[in-house]
Amino acid sequence: SINEVLNRLSISLRSNIYSVIDKIANIDVSLFEKEPLKSICNTNLLYIVLTLIWAIIVAIAVKYVLNLYSDIAISKIYFYILKCVVIGIISINSYSICKEIIKINNLLTQIVASSLEERIGSSIEYKFLDDNIDSIDELISSKDKLSLNGVKDGIVCFYMISLLVLLSLRYVIVISCIIISPVMCILLLVPNLNNYFYTYIKVFIYNLLLQNINILILYIPISAKTEKSVFLPIIIGSIVLIYNVNKKAGSIIYEKKN
Repeated sequence: SINEVLNRLSISLRSNIYSVIDKIANIDVSLFEKEPLKSICNTNLLYIVLTLIWAIIVAIAVKYVLNLYSDIAISKIYFYILKCVVIGIISINSYSICKEIIKINNLLTQIVASSLEERIGSSIEYKFLDDNIDSIDELISSKDKLSLNGVKDGIVCFYMISLLVLLSLRYVIVISCIIISPVMCILLLVPNLNNYFYTYIKVFIYNLLLQNINILILYIPISAKTEKSVFLPIIIGSIVLIYNVNKKAGSIIYEKKN
């Protein structure tokens, strides 16, 4: 039957999917010890950043010369040169800055997780959510087992697979944000491209903070100890909420383009 198929699919997926999700759910500085960041972060950024800054300065200088002939003055030229120096230093150290931001966020994650774990006496991980999902079977009576188990397995499978895809995408987005950080800092020197830098910061910070939001939501179903009529909606509702929150992260860039 359909229920049996969904149940077998759920069991086969849940044996691996939760451990994979736990590995990529929380991002820490160990990310810099893995490829491709391990190789890229060891690259000498000085020459790359200086090349980009010189290219921008040459473009500004050309504009300045042209404006002299058109009697239009460029204001605060010395301030702009100072800005080039400051942003150049930030760009050269951008990978270290990203690493420190991830350290701070991971410290916040540990504080949030430890405070919640003290309340329930166990770690807040997706593998423990699997244990609570299994306990639903014991709460469902034989009268409604045919319908509720099938619905439960179908919904859980769909949203956990979707969540795995979204968390994988988040993992890639964070790595990409770190890699392009020197170039994004340089964009602050170009007035028409400032908005791209601010969008970049918004995407980077939001995707990092997601792991704290996910822990807060995951705490609800893991700590839930109630009757079937309330317990099942809590499990399903929490999974759907985590999915929707992580889905929002992927839509930030798209919303900015529109």
